[in-house]
Amino acid sequence: MYDKNEYQIKYQSLTFEDKLRKYRMEYIVDYLKTIKSGKILEIGCGNDPIFAQFDDYEIMDIVEPGNHFYESTKNRIGDNSRISIQNCFIEEATLDLKNQYDVIVIGGFLHEIDNPQEVLSVIKKIATKETIVITYVPNANSFHRLLALESGLIQSNYEFSKNDQLFGRQNVFNQESIGALFQNGGFEVLKSDTYFVKPFTHEQMDALSTLPSFSEKILDGFYKMTKYMPDLGCEIFLSARLNA
Repeated sequence: MYDKNEYQIKYQSLTFEDKLRKYRMEYIVDYLKTIKSGKILEIGCGNDPIFAQFDDYEIMDIVEPGNHFYESTKNRIGDNSRISIQNCFIEEATLDLKNQYDVIVIGGFLHEIDNPQEVLSVIKKIATKETIVITYVPNANSFHRLLALESGLIQSNYEFSKNDQLFGRQNVFNQESIGALFQNGGFEVLKSDTYFVKPFTHEQMDALSTLPSFSEKILDGFYKMTKYMPDLGCEIFLSARLNA
């Protein structure tokens, strides 16, 4: 069973996640700049709500089930009247569907739950045919998973990693399977990419980052490496919209 408070404590223990989050948000914001994004619904903002990096919107509604993440984000919102936030699961949220969202962002949790199809069924009731739905999930074909496979450290790149087990994750997606989830749910996939080539595990990356020669320029380089290895980034970014 999903424990909101336990999840938040575990999530904050992943120190390299803070570094990776920067590049994840950079990728998302760059994409938002290419599409109509006046009215945004963000589901599961975690530690890094989109409004912290992106200001070109009319309204932003946020649904965040975690109490700590909710309180932290609410404090950051302050008196910004363009943003609303609810502390609940999306199935429980009260939304003004007259908003006709341009963008719905599903935070990186579809791999962590046993009912991703149910989440998409809720999204179908909220989205219009013009709404672009975006999400991100870890990539089974990430460089670091394939390296572990070829090194004989794991038997399959679809094995649950130490962090997967820590969070009780339910799915390990590749680009085809996350795309199939959306297609089977009545969506058309518009874009499916990977970003940030992470050669080692979070724990190993943390150890490397303590070396004097391991600068932010190296991390910037890892982010740009998908130019050469387009399928081997550590996370998958997907955008979709309802089938016509």
